[in-house]
Amino acid sequence: MVGIDPETDFTVGPWLKNNLNGKLGRNEVILGSNAHIFFGKSESKVGDIETFYGNEFVVVGILEPTGLGLDDGGFITIEAAEELAQLSEITAERQLEIEPGQISTLMVKVDPQADRGDVARAIADAVPGIAVVSSKELMTTSVSRQLETMAPVLLLIGVGFWIIAVLLIGALFTMVVNERRRELGLLQAMGATRSFIFKQVMLESVQLTALGGAFGMAVGAVIILLLKSTVASSLGVEFQWPSAGFVVGFTLGYLVLAVATGVIAALYPAAVASRLEPYQAIRSGE
Repeated sequence: MVGIDPETDFTVGPWLKNNLNGKLGRNEVILGSNAHIFFGKSESKVGDIETFYGNEFVVVGILEPTGLGLDDGGFITIEAAEELAQLSEITAERQLEIEPGQISTLMVKVDPQADRGDVARAIADAVPGIAVVSSKELMTTSVSRQLETMAPVLLLIGVGFWIIAVLLIGALFTMVVNERRRELGLLQAMGATRSFIFKQVMLESVQLTALGGAFGMAVGAVIILLLKSTVASSLGVEFQWPSAGFVVGFTLGYLVLAVATGVIAALYPAAVASRLEPYQAIRSGE
């Protein structure tokens, strides 16, 4: 159980679907996404009544999964926490040793333009005897370090696969052009210009890569949905969907990359197709 000041809180409230806007009553509690496990329940719902240290609290909010310690906690007002400590000698098996006005942790919201190191040093100088920890230090976990280490490797692997894809698509369209030499020669004999032939091959490549990119993205999304729980449990972090704006931007960027891949891969086959002599193309295609 954690006592918070709901009027100045900026760490718990943002994880609520419906923010309480500083309104948290004396007998009300906000639960983390995994807190129901401690009550032996499959899930907790808003409106449930839970008992802490012999006192009943009404659940007014449940946090979204964070992958942090917030998932396992319950959050009440500081006044309610102090009252629980005072009554714990009577209502609980073990007395809580919390003095009125005692605070264990104070979170400081720093201006984005400010240097966190300077702020931490200023606080340490102004309030002797306290330990100051910056958010950067808090996020330096084994998982984050592993991800930072893996990122360059994954980027290199992605670039390698992209180069292979360009080469494979280029080879595929080279074979397609060779197989369609007669058709292309007939089109030129009927009046098709070299630029028309070039554009047709490029258009086919763009269409196929765009469709392939969309299909691949759909398959990837399905795989993520099926395996997200496994990945989250293996890494020990909660799976969080990015914002809608990020998803839209990523989707558009992915499709643009797919189209660009088709354009780059088809440049050489399209140039070869546009330079075919009609007569030779018709005879060699027979």
